[in-house]
Amino acid sequence: MKVLPGKVIMFCGTPRGDPADCVEWAMEALTEGYDTPSLRILAGLASPLVIFEVRDYAKRALRELGISIPNGPAAISAYARDLVSDILVQPPLMQSRLRELCDLCIAEDYQNDIYDFYLLRWAYDDLKNETVQWYWDGADRSNIDQIILQKCSSWLEEYDAKKI
Repeated sequence: MKVLPGKVIMFCGTPRGDPADCVEWAMEALTEGYDTPSLRILAGLASPLVIFEVRDYAKRALRELGISIPNGPAAISAYARDLVSDILVQPPLMQSRLRELCDLCIAEDYQNDIYDFYLLRWAYDDLKNETVQWYWDGADRSNIDQIILQKCSSWLEEYDAKKI
């Protein structure tokens, strides 16, 4: 799915997110063969979207698909998981996904479990324009991509291990 469930989980478990992403996710899920009553209703909602209605059907659809819906920081981390996965699967998206993770970290008052991505974003950006950075010890132009990929991999392992 292009719109991964983390974005929908964040919308359902926090005041953040966009109801249009939930509708898009539902449409994509249906085209991929997932099918539940609430997923169908959610996919059929049209503008103007009512946040409370979208949230209600999105929660129902997630539950019907067996996807848990955490609240607060855990919901933010669920979305962060999708962004981190994107970096590993599609390294050319590294800069944009790091920017999203950084913005999310800032918006969430520097949420601890995603703070390293805040630091890595600024180290990455500095090294695009300069030869030095002060955010990540030992990172330079020759190794910043590898450091980011290693951090993404270890973060995902830790996140997934907590889910078990």
